[in-house]
Amino acid sequence: VAAALSAFQASAGAMEESIYNLIPEPVVAPQKAPMYHSKHAGTKPPTFSTFGTSGTSKPGYSNPGGLEAAPPGGHHPYQKSFATMGKVGNAIPPSNILKKGTGGGGGAGDAAGKSADAAYTPKPVVRPMPAVPTKEECRQSYKALQKPKETKNFITANAVENILAVPKRAPEQTDWLKKPGFGEVPVYLRKIKKEISDEYEYIRSMQQAQEEQAAPAGMRLLEEEERLQLIKDLKVKWGEVNVHYQQSSVLSLASLDTIGKVKRKEMYEAQLAQIEKDIEKLSKKTVYVRDDDY
Repeated sequence: VAAALSAFQASAGAMEESIYNLIPEPVVAPQKAPMYHSKHAGTKPPTFSTFGTSGTSKPGYSNPGGLEAAPPGGHHPYQKSFATMGKVGNAIPPSNILKKGTGGGGGAGDAAGKSADAAYTPKPVVRPMPAVPTKEECRQSYKALQKPKETKNFITANAVENILAVPKRAPEQTDWLKKPGFGEVPVYLRKIKKEISDEYEYIRSMQQAQEEQAAPAGMRLLEEEERLQLIKDLKVKWGEVNVHYQQSSVLSLASLDTIGKVKRKEMYEAQLAQIEKDIEKLSKKTVYVRDDDY
C-alpha cells in the first residue's frame, strides 16, 4: 500500500495542487552503526611511556616497540615502600569519621597521637581585649568626664568688669606734614631716574660712536654741543634780521613804490627763509659737516 501511495504521489507531483500531498510520508528509522572495538587489548602498556622509570636500571622510557604485553623490567628494579597513596596501613574506615570535640586541633600529628576515646580538654581562651564594661560603669565614666556646671553670673561679672576697666585713650593724630622728607622726591625715584639717564647716555654714546665710524669720507659728525650752539646762534641771527625786516618800510604793498624797496623786501625774506632752513637741518640728531683736516 505504501509503495502504491508513493507511486501515486509521484505521478500527482506534476500537478500544481493535490490533496494527497497532505498525507505525511512514512519516516525511515536510521540504522545504528556497529559499536567500535579496538583490536588492541585494554591492558596494553603505553608506547614510549616515561611513567615509573626513574628507579629502574632502564631509565628514560618503556615499551618503545609497542608490545602487547608488559615489557621486561630492569635487572635491578627499585620498589618504593609507599609510592601510591601514602604509607601502608594508614587508611581509616569510612565509618570512623571525625566527631566534634575529639580532634586535637593540631593537624594530622595530633590526631594520630591521641586515641578517639581520650577525653577532650579545651584550651583556655585568652582574650587580648578587656571585657566590655557594664551599663553602670559606663554611666560613672561619663559623669567623671563631664565638666562641672558653671555657677558664674556673667551679667554681674560683665558689669563689674566694665565699671573697673580703664577708659581707652584715643589714638594720637599723625601730622603727616611734619614727616621727615615731606615734599621731597623719594630716594628710590631719584635712584631710578639716575639709572635711566645713565642708560640713555650710554646708548647715545654708543650710537654716536657707530655714527662716527660710519661717517662718509671727508665728513665728520657734528658734536652735540657744537650743534646746539649753532642752532642758538642761528636763532639770534634770525631775530636780528626779523627786527630789521619789521622796522623797514617794506611790509605793505602800498609802500613798495621803488625797485630798491622791492629788492630789500625780497632780501630780508630770503635771509629769514635760509636761516629757518639751516635751523631745521641742524635740528636733526645726526649732522655731518666737512672735515677740514681730511
